[in-house]
Amino acid sequence: MEQEKMNEVHRINKAVMLCYSLLVALLLGAYFLELIKGNRTFLYVFVFSVLDVVPYAGFCMLYRKKPDSPQLKYIFSFGFAVMYLFVLLTAAVPTTFVYIFLVLVMIIPYGDMRLCYITGGSAIGANILSVIVGFVGGSLTKDDLAMVEIQLISIIVASVFAGFATHVIEKVNADRMEELNIAKDKSEKLLAHTLNLSKGISMDIESVSDRMGQLDQSVSATRDSMTGVSVGVTETAESMQMQLMQTDEIVAQVNKAKSVSNSIALNVKQTEDTISIGKQNIGHLLSYVSQSEDAGTLVAAKMDELTENTAKMNSILELINSVTKQTSLLSLNASIEAARAGEAGRGFAVVAQEISDLARQTSDATVGIAKLIEGITGSIDEVLRATNQLVESNKEQNRSAGTMARNFEEIEKCSRRIYDVSADLESVVKELAKSNEAIVENINIVSAVSEEVSAHANQTLEESEKNAMVVEDIARVIVELNEKAKQLNQ
Repeated sequence: MEQEKMNEVHRINKAVMLCYSLLVALLLGAYFLELIKGNRTFLYVFVFSVLDVVPYAGFCMLYRKKPDSPQLKYIFSFGFAVMYLFVLLTAAVPTTFVYIFLVLVMIIPYGDMRLCYITGGSAIGANILSVIVGFVGGSLTKDDLAMVEIQLISIIVASVFAGFATHVIEKVNADRMEELNIAKDKSEKLLAHTLNLSKGISMDIESVSDRMGQLDQSVSATRDSMTGVSVGVTETAESMQMQLMQTDEIVAQVNKAKSVSNSIALNVKQTEDTISIGKQNIGHLLSYVSQSEDAGTLVAAKMDELTENTAKMNSILELINSVTKQTSLLSLNASIEAARAGEAGRGFAVVAQEISDLARQTSDATVGIAKLIEGITGSIDEVLRATNQLVESNKEQNRSAGTMARNFEEIEKCSRRIYDVSADLESVVKELAKSNEAIVENINIVSAVSEEVSAHANQTLEESEKNAMVVEDIARVIVELNEKAKQLNQ
């Protein structure tokens, strides 16, 4: 209340200062105009200016220092009264008394009746004094009595009216203050009742706030849980889709394995047929190798006989060479004897010559035969070596063929086992295909359920987020209500 009162005084002082400033400015302008026109002297205008400006300057200084000072109205009233008295006593025209009307109007807002009566009484006294001085000085005559009466009556009426207006304003303010006091008592009672209610509301708000906190935690936990569920369901759906893709890949691999199994079974069947044909060929090969071995053995025996016959031919050649040498010696001896015999031994010499030629031809033929026999012997040796190698090769081939035959038997057994395994694999692949089809169907069912759960989870999550927002709004409102309740309590 004191603050409001100070603010009210401040507002009145501000309004008075504005009016006071305008009044001072107008009066200074008017008197400086009189100075210019020559109606007033410089000294007079100077004194008037001092009496007009000095109180105004003091008023402004105090207002700047303390705008709500109650002393400002006295500075204004008494400062203007001094200037007013000076103007009344020195005025060239009698109408200057009207200046006081402005002052009386300006002090009415203060509501100070005593100040109004003092100011009005001072104004009346100043006017009476100015009238007396006027009659004594001769500036007023009996002809001016009507104007003097109007002047004094106007001042008295204005002062009385200003005081009465101030009294009415004061009475109105007093009545208003009484009403305000009654309203204040009612307000205090209402405020007390409101405070009691606010305390109860504050306690209820705190209780509700605690419960809203618990609800907020619950909603937050629900939202987090639903977020986890949504994420989990989404990941499950993605995993199901991935599993479905992998299952499709498994189906493709199963079909491929089924095709490969059928191909293996077909190839194994073909392998069995080929192995059977190979076994037959191996049997024929063994027969041919045995015959070749026998033929090689026979050839080797015949070659041994041929080698022996060649050796015998060499013995015969040696005998022929020996006979050829002896024949040559006999031919030479016959030639010698024919030469000794002379003419009688000429025929014998011819025979000897023929024998010698025959021996030489025989020797040459023997040499050629020896070379042929030597070549035949070398060829026989090479054939014999080749035959021995062929025999050894046939033996090795026979052993290899036997080993191959046994290997073919093992291969045939393995092929049968592979065929049986491929048959089992085909059966397993069929079962796997059936199981995979069941898995795909279950995955589709789980995927559909996961999508439905995801939709519900997302919907629940959205509702949880909306509830969380509502809870936050309610919590904020409750906090605001709690703050307001605390302010009411204060």
